[in-house]
Amino acid sequence: MNFRVILLVSMIFIFAAVFGVMSYSGTDKIEGISLDQAYSQGNVVITQSTYAGTVPHVVTVKNNGKDTVNVEKGELLKSNDSQDLVTAENKEITPQSTANITAYCFEPGQRAYAGTKLESVGNASDAVKEIIANSNPSDVQNATDAQLKIWTIFAGGDLNIYTGEPVALANKQNIQFSKLKKDANTAKSEVMAEFGVTEDKIASLNQTTTNSSSDLSDMWNNFSDWVNGLTGI
Repeated sequence: MNFRVILLVSMIFIFAAVFGVMSYSGTDKIEGISLDQAYSQGNVVITQSTYAGTVPHVVTVKNNGKDTVNVEKGELLKSNDSQDLVTAENKEITPQSTANITAYCFEPGQRAYAGTKLESVGNASDAVKEIIANSNPSDVQNATDAQLKIWTIFAGGDLNIYTGEPVALANKQNIQFSKLKKDANTAKSEVMAEFGVTEDKIASLNQTTTNSSSDLSDMWNNFSDWVNGLTGI
């Protein structure tokens, strides 16, 4: 038998086994589809529900599709007219139903406008996800501390509290700017300590990661290109 054929069959067998294991382990045995998938299919409508200064914010997700939509902590929601958000809870949204999802502000320089439509644009960085996982959105002080840490990471350690959402937060919670500045500095110190970075490396904590389904898709496409190149198909 031709050596190239033997090699090709062997590689296909090995890749199929690895791909199958990774696909199975990446599903976490959760039925349904991700928010990203549902949005790309046009089956969900995501709407900003709360006004500027609210911590945490609330977004409404309407599932118009036939599959359950799995919202996970750390998913980014973007708007050109309102602030960007990052989800702060896990929730399953059944077909033809609507759910409220708590979320933190992601972009401090922009203010939130209730009623604005949002786009699902992937996941936040691991550091932001960790801050969200360790936070308690139902506790205002705890949630505010987490919010300041997220802003600190987004701003690369140079958070301007005199603009956008920080100003709205100060007004809504009746916080003096001197205290907000002190709290922001504390948040920066805690971020550096928690993630073992210096001030000039805080921006690196905002590097986002691709999801496993995208990685698997890219892997399959690369393998297919290799097979085509080998066989000439």
